[in-house]
Order: sequence, then structure tokens, then C-alpha cells
Amino acid sequence: MGDTSNTNWNDETGIGGAALYDLRRARRRLDTLAGKPKWDLSDTEDFDCMHYLGDAALEKACRTLGMERGQTVVDIGSGFSATGRYLHKRCGVEVTGIELQPEIHQLAEMITERNGLAGGVRSVNADFTKLTVDNPVDYVVSFLCILHIPDRDTLFQKAASALKLGGKIYIEDYFARTALSKEVGDQLRDIVSCPYLPSRDQYIADLRKAGFHNIQFEEVSEEWAKFVHERAVGNRQRGTGEAPLTLFYDTVDALFAGRELGGVCITATKA
Repeated sequence: MGDTSNTNWNDETGIGGAALYDLRRARRRLDTLAGKPKWDLSDTEDFDCMHYLGDAALEKACRTLGMERGQTVVDIGSGFSATGRYLHKRCGVEVTGIELQPEIHQLAEMITERNGLAGGVRSVNADFTKLTVDNPVDYVVSFLCILHIPDRDTLFQKAASALKLGGKIYIEDYFARTALSKEVGDQLRDIVSCPYLPSRDQYIADLRKAGFHNIQFEEVSEEWAKFVHERAVGNRQRGTGEAPLTLFYDTVDALFAGRELGGVCITATKA
């Protein structure tokens, strides 16, 4: 990997201050695991599983892409590397996660080491839009990260350049089902750190412009609306002193319920 600068869209989106990435929850959980010699994936899933629908989402990605042992993957916005650890254990692929936030990157490396998976999973602290992937990979994946990145031209060009010819990208992301009201746009920007959200047609056009074809756009808005609603209700029932996280969960629940915000799974191939 070349150029691991980690300054760019972090400042533009304010992602580092988003409630979902507050590290207090992670540190409390890690404190309870300090005496356990070797960790399992389930030990940290209450904070490091940052995609929707749990393991089912990752199983779907494995199945859709046809991942096989020894293949290589880049994960854009890898967070604590939970996706990489799962894909490595489940499919035998080698995963390089690209994580912008240095503290989350450091924790990702530590958790992976404690799981005994450092040989097949690694985290790179970098801004993907400034990164050069020296050795093209079989797959690029991204789960609920691209919504934070407004420069889609650079992002998708970089993704295409990271792939082998015929390689595939798999994305789970938000999109605008309708024209967004000012209120919804403000909430996405200020609470979700999503400064830009394309329509279905614009999303597909952006991928085509970067050289992708055979683009499959599968809307999953209803499934995600149910998931985020149950998450918000469960969070309130459990009770929490973390008001910003409750605001985040409640806002995302309301946004999906309002039907302007949608969810999508996208698969596309590098031409």
C-alpha cells in the first residue's frame, strides 16, 4: 500500500466525532476481556459489528462474491476489522482493512492479534481516497462507510484501480429514495456524518463512470428499517447513559421510517 495519509474527508464529514465511533463502549468491553488469553469473534461483537443484520450480511457477501480461500480483499472503512476477521475465518480470504481513524485502527490490530488472526487480517490507517494499492485484489468491500465519503469520483476510481481485471466490488450503503428534504439532509449531515447522498440512478452512473459494469442494485430498505427500529427500541429498553448514541440510533430509525432514506446492496465488476 502506498501513501497512508489519514487527513482528508475525516475533517470534511466530522466522522471522528460521530456517536457510533465513541470509543468508551469499546474500552469498557475490552477491559472485561483483559484476562482472557485468546479471544473469539463474539467477544467484541457488541461494539465492533458495525454493519446491519449481523453475520447474515457477511454471509451474503461471501455467497454473492463466491469468495474462495487464498483470494484477497480490501475493506474500505474497516472500523475495528470485524468484517475482515469474519471473512478470513469463514472464507479463508486475506483481508486488508483501510481505516481512517487512528485509534480505531490501533484497536483493530490489537483485537485481531488477540483472536490469533494477524496472519490473514490487517488494518491500515489511511484515507482510501489517497491510497495506492500496489497489488490488485480480487474484491473490494465496504459496509456502511461510503455514506461518509462525498467524493465519489475519486473513491470509485481508487476502488477500480485496486481491483484485478474482472474483480468485484460489494457495497452496503445508504441512498436517497426520493429528493431529500432540508430536515433530512441536515440530520444526515449533522448526526450521521453523511454529507452527500445520491439517488439510485446517480449511484449507478458514478460506478459506471469509474469503469464498473454488470451493476446489481438490490434495495434492502425495508429489512434495514426493521433492523434499525429494533436496535433503537432495544437500546432504550436497556437504558444507556450515552445520550449521543441514543440520539444516533433514534435518528437513523426515524430516517428510515420517513422513507426518504434507503438501503442498498450493490455488486459490480471491474470492466
